Amino acid sequence: MTYPTPAPAAAPTGKELLRSTWSLLRQDRELLWLPVLATISALVAAIVLFVPGFALGYGLGNQDAGVVVGGALAAVASTAVAIYFQAALVIGANQRADGGDPTLRSVLAAAWALRVRILKWALLAATVGAVIRAAEQRLGLIGKLLGFLGGVAWAIATFLVVPVLVSEDLGPIDAVKRSSQVLKSTWGTSVRSTLRFGLIQLVALVPALVAVFAGAAVISSSTTAGIVLGLALILLGVLAILALSMVASAVTGYARALIYRYATGAPVPGISPALLAGAFAPKKSRRF
Repeated sequence: MTYPTPAPAAAPTGKELLRSTWSLLRQDRELLWLPVLATISALVAAIVLFVPGFALGYGLGNQDAGVVVGGALAAVASTAVAIYFQAALVIGANQRADGGDPTLRSVLAAAWALRVRILKWALLAATVGAVIRAAEQRLGLIGKLLGFLGGVAWAIATFLVVPVLVSEDLGPIDAVKRSSQVLKSTWGTSVRSTLRFGLIQLVALVPALVAVFAGAAVISSSTTAGIVLGLALILLGVLAILALSMVASAVTGYARALIYRYATGAPVPGISPALLAGAFAPKKSRRF
């Protein structure tokens, strides 16, 4: 006997997911410092590893070899550090969504426990990035086109890799496959969320950029008052841009975590359970 499968409920929109993301993030404002710590730590790690890498390459060959070896080590180090802090953000989102109360210490400790997965993924990501850059530099116009297309494809395929690494015990290649699989289930929702948030960022960035350019224009007046006012406007604009970047990075980390949770059927605060239940209903009727 055949029983018709009920029509699946409508999937949550990008607006609903972003609203849920912001609602969770407002409860964890302490975690807004993670992007700042990530930027500083990645820079320090890159410098620390570039120096011995350069010395090693220079000793084995010449200055060019030193730059290559140092640059490779710096790329891996900065990538690993960036992913570590991204993982901490995703962990914070998961802890909050599950009813917990994440702190900087708790999410960083939890991310540190995943250091082996993070390092493996950083090695793969840095390698792919190096290959794409090499193609762009050595193949002329065709290389730039291939590099652009390859970069876009890689960004899409790895969109949910960090949430996958946090939640599933997978190697880097399997994590990319899993990310692609999960993203296909939420393609429309993911795109709407990303585009909507990108538009919000753009609108919010305009006043900050206006302040910077206005400050530069005022400074050109050469008067003491003009220089002081111009510097103040530039400082205000730069601080606004930094603050926006900090919030944008945090929101992006939380949003990816919630998209992954939605795709895998885990609870997403602010999204009706009925939507989640219907979004992944089987397409075919069941037969008995």
